[in-house]
Amino acid sequence: MKKLLENKSHGFYVTFVSVVASIVCAAVYASMYSGSRYMEWPAVVAMLVGAAVSLVLMFTKKAGWANAVIAVADFVAFLYYVYGIYFYVSVVMVGIQATGFNSQFRVCTAMFAVLQVLNLVNVFLKQVKEEA
Repeated sequence: MKKLLENKSHGFYVTFVSVVASIVCAAVYASMYSGSRYMEWPAVVAMLVGAAVSLVLMFTKKAGWANAVIAVADFVAFLYYVYGIYFYVSVVMVGIQATGFNSQFRVCTAMFAVLQVLNLVNVFLKQVKEEA
C-alpha cells in the first residue's frame, strides 16, 4: 500500500474525497427523489460510473486523468439534475407553490454545488508528484 501512495500529491487525496462525495451525493439524490417525477437516473449513473473510473485511474499510470474524469462525470450529473428539477424550480419561482423550496431540494442542490466547487479546485491540483 505504501508503494502505491509514495508518489501521490495532494490532488490525489482531494480526488479520493471527491469520489467519496460523488458516491454519497448519488445515494442521497436517489434516496430522496426515487419514485418522483424529478428523478433523473442518468445523473446517478454518471456519478457512480465517474467515481468507479476515477478510482481505477487513481492507482494506474494515468492517475493524472482521474480528477478530470470525476469532474466531467459530476458536471454531467449536475446537468441531468437541473434537467430533472427545473419544473419544480419554475413552479416555486412563479408562486404556484407558495411554500418555497423544500429540504430535499436544498440538500441535493447544496451537495451538487459542493461537488462542482470541489472538482473545480481539484482540476488544478497535481495528482502525482513530479520526479526530481
